[in-house]
Amino acid sequence: MKKKSNNPKISVIMSVYNETLDELSSSINSIIKQTYQNIEFIIVDDNPKNKNIKTVVHKIKDPRIKFIENKKNVGLVQSLNKAISQATGCFIARMDADDISKRNRLEDELHYIERNKLDVVGSFLEIIDENGVVRKKNMNFPTTVSHVKFFMRWGSCLAHPTWLVRREVYQKLNGYRNIPSCEDYDFILRAIAHGYKVGNIPKVELSYRIRQSGVSKSHESQQFLLRDYLARNRKRIDLLTEESIAKFLESREFQKQLKQLSHYKKLKQIIKKESGIKKIKAVAEIPGNRFFWRDIVEKITLILREHI
Repeated sequence: MKKKSNNPKISVIMSVYNETLDELSSSINSIIKQTYQNIEFIIVDDNPKNKNIKTVVHKIKDPRIKFIENKKNVGLVQSLNKAISQATGCFIARMDADDISKRNRLEDELHYIERNKLDVVGSFLEIIDENGVVRKKNMNFPTTVSHVKFFMRWGSCLAHPTWLVRREVYQKLNGYRNIPSCEDYDFILRAIAHGYKVGNIPKVELSYRIRQSGVSKSHESQQFLLRDYLARNRKRIDLLTEESIAKFLESREFQKQLKQLSHYKKLKQIIKKESGIKKIKAVAEIPGNRFFWRDIVEKITLILREHI
């Protein structure tokens, strides 16, 4: 049995792509200035065309930073897996290049994960906009192992950039799988399937930035359907492969669902913006669309998830 350290090293991993230089600088400094100092900070530059990224990182003269430059853009999953392969800490923490960690985040999460004998821990959030203005002070998630496991069937209950994970979990699961925009959800489903204990610290530990431009509508629909597919197959998640998931995204079934979801969104817009016969027809038609009921269930579970 490994001897526990009172001051274990935490490897913080970050991938940088198209964040603004101010956002990147603020994000890096929020980690460098943590109350918990025994860290290494592995930053992967996944945008080799943007030379300013390297300049910003090197201006922050801290020997704990390990800077990795990708020769070409390889995407978030490969960049994070590269950082994980270089990590030497007992724990690995995630960080996004446009978010801001609270000063006590790593210290709080480390104490919480050890005190509660967890393997993966996340935290509550506050939502900020492009200008750093707080738009929502508290976004809560289930905290206990049983509640997280229950609510995971309707989407992830751990905000990815808040994670603190025992290194052995990443090693056992071979890091992230290449699953478009759902790599974190897939990872937690696999962690739970392998018996790892997952929870959230009931405290806001990160300012999470949301942009108005955000994810494109088509990409958002694909992400929703893929998440739904993973949820329905969560009890056999290890039997799903990257290849089988890619086949699903290319299947007639997926295209049919995409069409149904698109039509549902169109009906919602008609009900919201139109009047008269158009609105009446849309109201009569919408309950027949499977995504109407899926949407209702999701809204209810989101409310319950934040208040449980």
